[in-house]
Amino acid sequence: MLTPRFHCPQATPGLARGTRVELPDDAAHHALRVLRLREGHPVAVFCGHGGEYEAVLEAAHGKSAQVLLGTFHAADRAPRVDVHVQQSVVATEKMDWVVEKAVELGARRFTPVLAERSVVRLSGERAAKRAAHWQALAVSASEQCGLNRLLDVRPVQALDAACAGPHDDGALLCMLDPEGERSLTQEFSGFLAEPMTGAARALVLLVGPEGGFSPAEAALARAAGYRPVTLGPRVLRTETAALAALAALRATVDDFILPTSPSSSAAAPPPRQAISPDPK
Repeated sequence: MLTPRFHCPQATPGLARGTRVELPDDAAHHALRVLRLREGHPVAVFCGHGGEYEAVLEAAHGKSAQVLLGTFHAADRAPRVDVHVQQSVVATEKMDWVVEKAVELGARRFTPVLAERSVVRLSGERAAKRAAHWQALAVSASEQCGLNRLLDVRPVQALDAACAGPHDDGALLCMLDPEGERSLTQEFSGFLAEPMTGAARALVLLVGPEGGFSPAEAALARAAGYRPVTLGPRVLRTETAALAALAALRATVDDFILPTSPSSSAAAPPPRQAISPDPK
């Protein structure tokens, strides 16, 4: 059995070996009731801001559990291109799917966007509850896929507010558009033209709802600096589009490229530690 991983906000970098921390209720439930782990079982814990600890499960009583921290590893496993997915809100199960898979493909931020043609309408307390639900899904997906930095799920926003930002300095703003004159990979060529060293680059992907953005919305996004880009001759569903774009990015400039020689090592990320899924 592979080492189970749990998100634990208290497991911040810098704690001494032998420190005991309490697992969050959801993590304790998964460890004790789903995986049926016993005291002394090795686990890994991470706070969500980078790095993780080797640890041992102990003091498992009732519904609570503590872990005893061991060696800290600074492994990040985050891609070198920070991607902010701005996804128009769709039906619950589709939105859940997008959030989970966006985590696995290394998205850094996620904003649910309300567009004119969004079938699902969210506001007030209901919007806040859905955002909290998506953040919890992001935690679970991070535990499974090995990421040590959590996807930042932003509050639900109207399209104009989402387009206004703020965005990271120098971020490439792209609006996925089946009728775009340039392909996504053409826009990525700027990333390929320069060595991937230093601070991470930033990319924003704006994805329309079922039926696409209205002409007025598309014009608003273009006026805000978004470049309309296409993913090819076929029209993808809204829940597929962002994931296809993330996979294309990782394949062309990021995770899927391994260094083949000393001269190319600066342009490609280091190998990641392989972690297989831990079914939940």
